[in-house]
Amino acid sequence: MKRFDQQFLTRDSESWVGMEVDELVGFLLPKCQEVITIDRLRQRMSEHPTLKVKFGIDPTASEIHIGHVVPIMLLRQFAKAGHHIDFIIGDFTARIGDPTARDTGRVPLSPEQIVKNMETYTSQIGKYIDLRMLHIHYNAEWLNPMTLQEIFTIFQQINLSEAMQREDFRARMRNGQAVSLAEVCYGVLMGIDSVHLGTHVEIGGIDQLLNFQQCRKIMRQSGMDEEVVLMTPILEGTSGDGKKMSKSYGNYIAVNATHEDKFGKIMSIPDRLIGQYFRCFADVQQRELKELDAFIRENPMEAKKQLATLIVATETRRIEDGLREREFFERKFSHKNICHEDCIELTEDTNTTILDALVKSGQFKSKSEIRRLFEQQGVRSMNENGEVILSPEIVVGQVRGVVRVGKRRFFRFVTA
Repeated sequence: MKRFDQQFLTRDSESWVGMEVDELVGFLLPKCQEVITIDRLRQRMSEHPTLKVKFGIDPTASEIHIGHVVPIMLLRQFAKAGHHIDFIIGDFTARIGDPTARDTGRVPLSPEQIVKNMETYTSQIGKYIDLRMLHIHYNAEWLNPMTLQEIFTIFQQINLSEAMQREDFRARMRNGQAVSLAEVCYGVLMGIDSVHLGTHVEIGGIDQLLNFQQCRKIMRQSGMDEEVVLMTPILEGTSGDGKKMSKSYGNYIAVNATHEDKFGKIMSIPDRLIGQYFRCFADVQQRELKELDAFIRENPMEAKKQLATLIVATETRRIEDGLREREFFERKFSHKNICHEDCIELTEDTNTTILDALVKSGQFKSKSEIRRLFEQQGVRSMNENGEVILSPEIVVGQVRGVVRVGKRRFFRFVTA
């Protein structure tokens, strides 16, 4: 059986410097939902051996998830090809907050909150891209010193009615929610970043389309060539209900999650998402997509295991780490061979109900979460005789073997 995980990971250590334009574009396109424009991208690659490629992220939270990493995986392809990467940490724009797809305005962040959020950004991002390939900037460096005269000279070129032609703004106003002038200007500030850096190519999510259009306009009105824009899809969350990956939906995989947690959560995604996740996180050539899609259709479980192996191994650049997590997963879930180290050990009185014991374990968000798992028959004891569905009223002294709660958590009870 073909090992796409090993094939794609082999490319991780390759240098793509000097790669032909068509070959590089063939790697870039599977990661893009839209490009403005592909012809201009090819032209610029032919004209400039070293393009200035920009990617920006605002430190609005201290923890990022793998959905945030999707454009970074595209960025690293440009870096491998030897292009100049400007990585912008928006310490200035974070004070405003990107209004895209917001139904309310963001609560402004204090300078202290921004600094705290920035502390771990580079270390989290460094799991997926070599930081030595990046030119890291903080946009307050050039936005803070700007005078009112300089700012208003740019603002005078912006048509307010055009800037307000955003469905997210219109929806908020229909619902009586305010839209601040600062939010209206967010895309303009992104454009100033591009003008300052002389950007040739900008990368970001498809939800940034309207911001990128303003960036291109600011560059054009500043007498510069408009940047080419490559937009990646918004990664759907692990629950498969159509919602984007988000901490607020609880359907995310944190960048700082353990390898075991990453592998397990990838294995929980619906089969229809396997192809999207491969495109987002693997160096897939456009000409390989047909073969990959056929493999996923014919072998969805194997494809999912290879995907999980790849995502773990991409973080460490070692296929052995991904294969080790696959072995652990198969031992626990395919062969149902649960070892002592797989379990969380709880010491409880024999008359304590299993519901109360799990509540006291501190492993769950709430008692209602555990009750839902009982209602879904997701709490079971596992021993040599098979699995037994447990009810919340059963006491610890009646439980035999390991208790599995949900799909991936295991407990072993020791009576006091």
